[in-house]
Amino acid sequence: MIKNKGHWLYGGALMLAMLGAFKYTMKSKQQKLTGQIEFSLLQSSNILDYTKKPAGIINNGNTLALSSQPNFVEYLFELVQHINGETTLDQQICLELAKIMKYLNSDLEVINASNLIDLLSEDADYSFFYQQQDSHELFNMLMKHIEEANNQVNSFDLSMLKSKQMKSKNPFLHHTKVQIKCNTCNYSFNSLKVESNYAFHFHLNHARTIQEAIDYIQKPEIITEYICLYCSLQFLKKKYTLNEQQNIIDLYLSANSYDEDSLIILKKIIEQLNAVEGNQYKIDPQKACLKRTVTRQTHIAKYPKTFCFFVNRLIVDPYHGLIKLDDPVYLDSNFKVADKEYTLSALVCHLGNSKSGHYVAFKRTFAQDLESSMSRNKQYKKCEWYITSDVRVTLTKQPQQGEAYLIFYDTY
Repeated sequence: MIKNKGHWLYGGALMLAMLGAFKYTMKSKQQKLTGQIEFSLLQSSNILDYTKKPAGIINNGNTLALSSQPNFVEYLFELVQHINGETTLDQQICLELAKIMKYLNSDLEVINASNLIDLLSEDADYSFFYQQQDSHELFNMLMKHIEEANNQVNSFDLSMLKSKQMKSKNPFLHHTKVQIKCNTCNYSFNSLKVESNYAFHFHLNHARTIQEAIDYIQKPEIITEYICLYCSLQFLKKKYTLNEQQNIIDLYLSANSYDEDSLIILKKIIEQLNAVEGNQYKIDPQKACLKRTVTRQTHIAKYPKTFCFFVNRLIVDPYHGLIKLDDPVYLDSNFKVADKEYTLSALVCHLGNSKSGHYVAFKRTFAQDLESSMSRNKQYKKCEWYITSDVRVTLTKQPQQGEAYLIFYDTY
């Protein structure tokens, strides 16, 4: 996290590259009826013009700038169409985000996001970090509110006896699974737990390109002193010989998963084994835990529609404390993975050091092909790059890749 430890972040707490810019018209911190919100602004996302020059943002200390990510816009607009009745804080944030994206179609050159800060200040985490808000922190915070709103509108409707379901999913959302292989017994345990997140970590010490970053995420790692469940079960099978006990152990051996910590699982198993009538052994669960060297590997189970990479630029130096790495990254305009082609659409760059600095956002505009404008499989042609630095927005030939902090790739 790159923060200004003096007072405000120079240039704002977030230059978040997703779409457009924000202007608030709702400021109440109490629940409101959606009838009080200008819903006419939210009727359709089809008329959004991704070729427009983005608006500048007034620097309120913690300011916000979004750039064009059509997949996210379409998801957000579908989400707000499901919101009705009394609105929660999460839903109010979503409604305002969608409304402000509509303002991008106007000829406004400068937009004030101060009311967004007021609304977000109701979040305890945001209030705690308010004066030192980081763009990656705020991105995660917005995703949290949006997904909470998603869960609220997709709940089971008892009156209609059916579940409300949206067709689209958050395009930033991706899933990862973990596999652990014991280097002694060569048995592999597949996690049934799927981890979900919205941003990939880009480790500068191990990657300088997008492909290197993805490869490093899925790179196998060696872990020592890991409790191997399979080896431990084989040990128990030799100690517990009753048929009922053997059946209990075989059931776990065939599961091929580790939903919980291995020690917790072994304690449950031994408790069951000791409860069998005629049992003559009382084994300490700690003694049944056989520690091995294992290979742990993370797999990306589902790739997102829109990639967001967070470049880790802060390290702890033994002599200077927290310092910022200025090592460059090298970004291709396009890259392919999982049979999908992704296009560089926006960047957030931090200029300065670990204590203070300034965020700028690079946004690429897109024009929708006329032939596909009525098609569900929309296609977009790459147009111009703009750099947004607070209220100043200028045309640029290419983004300043070297100091990238948040990187966005989208499918069009």
